[in-house]
Amino acid sequence: MMLSQPESTLIDSELPALRAYWQLYEFPAQQLTVIEENIRTFSVRLPLIGAFSAGKSSLINSLLQDNLLTVAIDPETSLPTEIRYAPEESLALRRKNASPQPLSREALRTQNFGEHDPQNVVDVALASPVLAALDGLTLVDMPGWESGIAQHSLAIDNYLDRSAAYAVVVSVDEGVLKESLRKIVEELAIHDKPMMLIVTKCDKKTPEDVEAVVAHVRQQIEDLTRKPLLAVCRTQRRNASEWATALPVLLPLQQRFWHRAIGLPVQQCVQDLLARIEQLAQSHNQTLEEIAGERELLTLQYQRLQEEVKQITTRLHDQRNIAERAIVDDFASRLNSQLETLTRALLNGEDVSGTIGHALRMSWSQGVERYLRPVIQHELNNLQLQDGLQIQTMNFSQNFKASESASELIKNTLAWILPAAINLITRIPMGKVLTPLIVSALESLFQRGSQELIQRQQQEEARRHVLNTVIPSCCSTAAPDIARGLSNTIDEVMLSISRSADREMAKVQQTLDLKARELEKEQAAEAQRQQTWQQDSAALKQLLARLQEFNHE
Repeated sequence: MMLSQPESTLIDSELPALRAYWQLYEFPAQQLTVIEENIRTFSVRLPLIGAFSAGKSSLINSLLQDNLLTVAIDPETSLPTEIRYAPEESLALRRKNASPQPLSREALRTQNFGEHDPQNVVDVALASPVLAALDGLTLVDMPGWESGIAQHSLAIDNYLDRSAAYAVVVSVDEGVLKESLRKIVEELAIHDKPMMLIVTKCDKKTPEDVEAVVAHVRQQIEDLTRKPLLAVCRTQRRNASEWATALPVLLPLQQRFWHRAIGLPVQQCVQDLLARIEQLAQSHNQTLEEIAGERELLTLQYQRLQEEVKQITTRLHDQRNIAERAIVDDFASRLNSQLETLTRALLNGEDVSGTIGHALRMSWSQGVERYLRPVIQHELNNLQLQDGLQIQTMNFSQNFKASESASELIKNTLAWILPAAINLITRIPMGKVLTPLIVSALESLFQRGSQELIQRQQQEEARRHVLNTVIPSCCSTAAPDIARGLSNTIDEVMLSISRSADREMAKVQQTLDLKARELEKEQAAEAQRQQTWQQDSAALKQLLARLQEFNHE
């Protein structure tokens, strides 16, 4: 799949020449192969999030003018459905750790996916002119939710770094942004994710009522995100024209995704080639002994760099407790702000996993952003890199995912109340850290304390119990795993730095090896080699200049 944008057109036309240079100057083929595969499969997602009754499936059917998705989905077995353009139609079930399973349209409509696994995804490729016009945008019909915690995790964890924006879908019947949807909007706002609002079923209300709902929900979202929505659309049950008209607003976002995912790696390849040519051109008067000395010096520099990485890792671990304390304090503050909600749930036997889980996710996310990321970035900025060992700027991101073990613990807890159990996972590029939170202590706590509270039916006593016992217990239970999560995050970031240094070291070593082999050849070819290097360097510099024009788009 290729976007019809100038940058992608330029890269597509220059790839054969780049491939030839890559082979001529003896770079490993894998790096360029990965880029070519990314070009072929590039796609940006637009997840549609909303309640079961919001009308997301009908909305997509109306947009495509195709009775593709069922509108009678069983919320217990529904799966994310990714819909993209392809010249030929295909439907498949992408299964975790297994080969894709072909699906028929009937299987899609009846949700006949076999044994249910929420990690599976339905992949739909259609030869639709509507999708073709979206230049590779993939629509994602997310399962709706009410409690919000499981699908909330999937929507954030699986799509945060693969989506240009999110579409918040609200039925005009709902009239407001439901609490479960408000929570995910709040979390997406931390990650500065753009959003559009789609109000569905607008033919069921008068125009005045529709506008009142639109204004109210829009205000709710913008109050949470503190930024304007990309678009606000009103749709009817068989008319999605306003949404179709608004979708092109996402195209500039896709172009930026393309630039980061494809354009910048291609620029890096060109820069690697130029660096190697420059080193070769400057080495014509070197001896084999001088190259051996250069290799020895490089090894010493590399060893010093790795030692500095270890020292930085140690300093980061020493400062970890600041972020840990901040996350735990924020977690306690968020639970205290929900004191009345938790008290009512305790007395009435309601499920509080969503409330506690959301508080923990928000505290973790903000804590990493405010307290861990700046410290890591400061240390990396001070990292002394030797010549020839240039490490690209680290891009920080994070997401969360509920683990299967934690889900089972939640399911098997007391039927009338669930303990505070949510798993944290942070992903900083080149590293994922899974940190399950232990809930056995909370289970025994609720078994001892909650029945007595329910029997007494004394609101104030229940309130004090939540404030003085439940909330501190939630924090003390979460604290060790928050600490482990932070430690693992630090280790993963620094390991990625070390691995990046390894890769750069390998590049320089390969250049030195190539230098040595060139010196061993006949010296009569020296002038021709210099001319070739100059020509190749000039061509690559011209290509790089053209590519870098897109850095300011």
